[in-house]
Amino acid sequence: MLKAWTIGRATGLGVTAGLVALILWPAYAAWQEPLLWPFIFILAVTAFCGLSILLITLKDIYSRSRGTLMHRIRIFDLVLGLLLAVPSLFQLEALLPG
Repeated sequence: MLKAWTIGRATGLGVTAGLVALILWPAYAAWQEPLLWPFIFILAVTAFCGLSILLITLKDIYSRSRGTLMHRIRIFDLVLGLLLAVPSLFQLEALLPG
């Protein structure tokens, strides 16, 4: 099961979920009550995908020695993972009662 979850799948789903969250954000600002849980769900998916990208990338960096080209690709993966995870986690923290 875990081998089927790859950086490519996490990237595809995460970017799609992030775009849906960006589209849903203005609608949520206008109609907060009915869109609260769908907005939280899509943010959670985005954050999960971003964190998955980070974990898979870090595992790959520490388990294999790669050339400089692969290191550049892994840096892109780290940046993408952070761009997906950090804003969505901050927004989730603001939305969820603590």
